[in-house]
Amino acid sequence: MTINSAHIHAGLMSQIACGDKQALELLYKTISPRLFGIILRIVRRRDWAEEILHDTFIHIWQSALYYDDKRSEPQIWLNHIARNRAIDYLRKHENRCCSVEDISEAEDMLRSPLAAEDVHLEAKKLHDCMEHLPAEQRQSIALAYYRGLSQTEIALSLNQPEGTVKSWIRRALIHLRECIGL
Repeated sequence: MTINSAHIHAGLMSQIACGDKQALELLYKTISPRLFGIILRIVRRRDWAEEILHDTFIHIWQSALYYDDKRSEPQIWLNHIARNRAIDYLRKHENRCCSVEDISEAEDMLRSPLAAEDVHLEAKKLHDCMEHLPAEQRQSIALAYYRGLSQTEIALSLNQPEGTVKSWIRRALIHLRECIGL
């Protein structure tokens, strides 16, 4: 984002705070594709993402008065709202106990992009490191990072104690850090 667009968005936020519906419409036109992408990556369902985007802009309209351009750029503030709305939606509407299919789908998300020929070296290395993880650690990482589940939700999904899931994730992250070379 350029300084100019940050300045424009800050101006739009000020206008929205004063009740300017046209400013909200212009902000929607310029920023909604990016916010939609953030939301879609979290919820993984287009229909949910559309609903959450709508809810996000209602929240922006209602809370624009609280935006302070001295604390953050508008894009950061807007991204934060979209992300939080998506996470709240998942927690509220999905009851988050995953089926075996959801776990498999989350693991497939790890593999599918890596099958393409133009995969970056870092992604290939991460994929190779993930393959060396025990299945329960790989599932836990997939559910946490690709489905956005909390450790408590992963424990419920895998029918395991929360402490066990925390240990799996911790061990997996240590292994991945060492394997990748960070």
